[in-house]
Amino acid sequence: MSLEWKDGYKIGHDEIDAQHQQLFKLVNTVLAAKDKATLTACAMALFKYTREHFAHEEALMQRLDYPAMAAHKAQHESLISRLNEVSARIANGTLDHQVLEVFLTDWLLNHIANSDIKLATYIQATVE
Repeated sequence: MSLEWKDGYKIGHDEIDAQHQQLFKLVNTVLAAKDKATLTACAMALFKYTREHFAHEEALMQRLDYPAMAAHKAQHESLISRLNEVSARIANGTLDHQVLEVFLTDWLLNHIANSDIKLATYIQATVE
């Protein structure tokens, strides 16, 4: 399986949209990994970039005094915790590839569609 970026996923903030596109690419490298070493390396790259992306979003939310920042940041923290669990399961060989696929797809699409779009709406209203 491969996740395909679609314009419908854009939230209207160029920098965040570019980061989301990069997340799609990194998720696809994880999903395409065929052996444990490749999977581990690709997952680590994805998880590192995800942390950077979240830090960028959180700095933006703080700068704009985003009223839902605490809830959005809590989602980030929950996702990081789940990524740490996934990382441990990859390392010890107990993570089913299909479970990984469902988790990554659900996480990425739902976070963009539900949380980041709300942030983008606030950004657009604040800037205008």
